[in-house]
Amino acid sequence: MRMRLAITGADQPMGALLCQRLAAQHEVIPVGAATESGQDGVDAASYRRANLNLPPGAAAAIRGADMIVHAQPHDPEPGLGTAAEGALLERISRGTYVLVQAAVAAHVGRLILISQMRLFQDIPEQFIVTETWQPRPRPEAASLAPFMAELVCREIARTGRIEVVNLRMGMLGAADGTSGDAAADAVQRALTVDMAEGYHWQEQHVVSGGRFLPQGA
Repeated sequence: MRMRLAITGADQPMGALLCQRLAAQHEVIPVGAATESGQDGVDAASYRRANLNLPPGAAAAIRGADMIVHAQPHDPEPGLGTAAEGALLERISRGTYVLVQAAVAAHVGRLILISQMRLFQDIPEQFIVTETWQPRPRPEAASLAPFMAELVCREIARTGRIEVVNLRMGMLGAADGTSGDAAADAVQRALTVDMAEGYHWQEQHVVSGGRFLPQGA
């Protein structure tokens, strides 16, 4: 089924890759904070610059979308200093909240969140980490930002007003990360995956190698 997808983070590696890969099957609306995407494969004509922390900006960014792929939290760039880290946390946490509220108001049925496998990096390697494990973010903005995005999405999903599929991915192309093909395929499946009865939140780990690769994969 062809859909119209608003993909945030189109000015960052993961969002740009998803824009490029999903455009063959869907109509893609690239959304980013930068004036221009600056990333390969993003259609400049359809690119929408938006400040997701502001309700009017978030509403305009997703106007006309059937579903949202929120990739912005995957590639947090905190910059240097505590002020920069605070700005990142504000941008991701508040931006995610405002975005999801805009999606609810626009009657969007599902949001795909692209989070980070780095939330489990401090768990000892002898343990097999699955989706049943609770994240353990580090006390630093690059780790806390995707974690806060998860909390926002999960709590709003629990109200039953929107479905959220949380895809935790590693760094693109890294040996212990997530390949572009795996990322795009996972999002494509998440668009139509069935939710467990009575639930509006689902988690999946999407990795292509390394310690977090599911056994038997």
